[in-house]
Amino acid sequence: MAVDLRRRVVSRRPGKRTGRIIAAATLGVLSAMALFPALFTGLDPLGADVSAILQPPSWAHIFGTDQVGRDVYSRVVYGAGYSLGTGVGATAIALVVGVVFGTLAGLVPRALDGVLMRGVEIVMAFPEFLVALFIIAVLGPGPANVIIAVSVAAVPAYIRVARAETLVVRRAGYVEAARGLGVHPLTIALRHIVPNTLGPLSVIATIGIGTAIVAAAGLSFLGLGPQDPTPEWGLILAGGRNLLAVAWWVAVFPGVFITATVISATVLGRSLRAHGTGGPR
Repeated sequence: MAVDLRRRVVSRRPGKRTGRIIAAATLGVLSAMALFPALFTGLDPLGADVSAILQPPSWAHIFGTDQVGRDVYSRVVYGAGYSLGTGVGATAIALVVGVVFGTLAGLVPRALDGVLMRGVEIVMAFPEFLVALFIIAVLGPGPANVIIAVSVAAVPAYIRVARAETLVVRRAGYVEAARGLGVHPLTIALRHIVPNTLGPLSVIATIGIGTAIVAAAGLSFLGLGPQDPTPEWGLILAGGRNLLAVAWWVAVFPGVFITATVISATVLGRSLRAHGTGGPR
């Protein structure tokens, strides 16, 4: 009782509520940029103007221009679609694969479960970005392969959580009752087990979107993702890394957007975790 009361008091702190509102608003604006970039800028992100090379931020170009005269603001706005799309797509793939294999690991015989989880632990022993680099080395560079690489690197964490939740739910009374009534195991898994794994996994997925965006931007920064002149945050950042002394704005603004996205996703994810999202249904 005392612990629950303290959690309620902590969750009602104005600072935390304000942080959640700001994070949600930030992600809302970024999502709107990704879906409707023309509402935020009328400039062409690919349009080069040799008479406006490396101009500092001004009313005409609020984020300045890059080394070929392209408007940095329009490139950052249109880059939201690529970066957020990659992060959400990779997280969605990792979530689906993690739920499938994690649920199977929790339902199959112990010997098979042990083999699967040893493999998961081996992959998790390496940093996700290193695993993504290995996948890219095998598949080759490209936007689609970046999504595959980032999702494969993230899958083990989802498998582990889905398996843990499955082991708990499979012993619940309503699952035992359904099994006693002769309900097909596949029906039990789809109706009772999988829905109860999605709550905790949704929290991880919210945080994972930010992690996926960082990983994808890192791969693009290394030249392994979309190629110039594609307006992608990591690629824009890479194009400005050698210009910091003369044109800081080329690299700073996409870096700010990446940071804001990751922080906002992390704040919302931790908020969901603190409020205990998920639970038996």
